[in-house]
Amino acid sequence: MKRTLTTAVLAALLLSGCAAQPNNSDDMNTTHIAKVQSEMKAYPKASEGMTRHVFILEPLANEEERLVEIVISKTLKLDCNNYMLPSALERKIAQGWGYPYYRYDANIEYMVGTLMACPEEQENSEQTVRAPRSELYRYNSKLPLVVYAPDNLDVSYRVWQPEVKAATQN
Repeated sequence: MKRTLTTAVLAALLLSGCAAQPNNSDDMNTTHIAKVQSEMKAYPKASEGMTRHVFILEPLANEEERLVEIVISKTLKLDCNNYMLPSALERKIAQGWGYPYYRYDANIEYMVGTLMACPEEQENSEQTVRAPRSELYRYNSKLPLVVYAPDNLDVSYRVWQPEVKAATQN
């Protein structure tokens, strides 16, 4: 009985040494998210009718080579014309902190559109209408990307990076 117990304990110890090591990248990612979220106290609360969209950018090796585009959009049922939301994205600074945030303050009733004559038999279709790209912003994973927009709009972002081309030989 004693020998069986000793063998079982030794086997358990040996097998525990074979267990997979914890994934440190998950721990690092959780730590990064917590650190960035701790900076949220610097940003103002969303006013009535507005939503605060918070994006946490992934830490990258060459962040200086990347830019961020903020995409403001809305899906609507529209006719055959091409439409665009007003250009109204402003870069602001959190007072006392110096952190940038962005505010889109436009009424979508003032969309810009072409004035083509649509065929009468053509039904309205769902289209995603976007605000024009105003500029590209610096990629910074140390701070959250904070955008305030009206409740009825969708906000997302795109990351731009240079294309790497292989050198050609003559």
